[in-house]
Amino acid sequence: MIDKLRYIAETIRILRLPLIVFGLLCLSVAAYVIFASTSTERYLIPSFVGVLSAMSTYFFIETFRSAPDKGDETLSFFGRLKRRLHRAWYWIIAVVFLSTMIAAIYVTNKLISIWFRDFGG
Repeated sequence: MIDKLRYIAETIRILRLPLIVFGLLCLSVAAYVIFASTSTERYLIPSFVGVLSAMSTYFFIETFRSAPDKGDETLSFFGRLKRRLHRAWYWIIAVVFLSTMIAAIYVTNKLISIWFRDFGG
């Protein structure tokens, strides 16, 4: 699983800069809506969803593109143990990331449904 996640992260790593720009743009829209007393509050929920998705995708790319390879037989016992412990840490990160991704999808779904209900899209 870690190798597949690393492959996905390496494949989409070109999106790092556009994700930063998109996240900052959504954050600036959210800050403008919060601090400006105009009637542009309909853009607050989509800007929060944009920041959430940009941040989670960027952190996925940055975390899993440097995941370690599987241990080979040329390493010593302690080298293999160190590699397995390092990969175990990435397993924990993968489980936490996947669970937060499920939670983020749930929150995004709720926010978008509230937005459509309140503003009619």
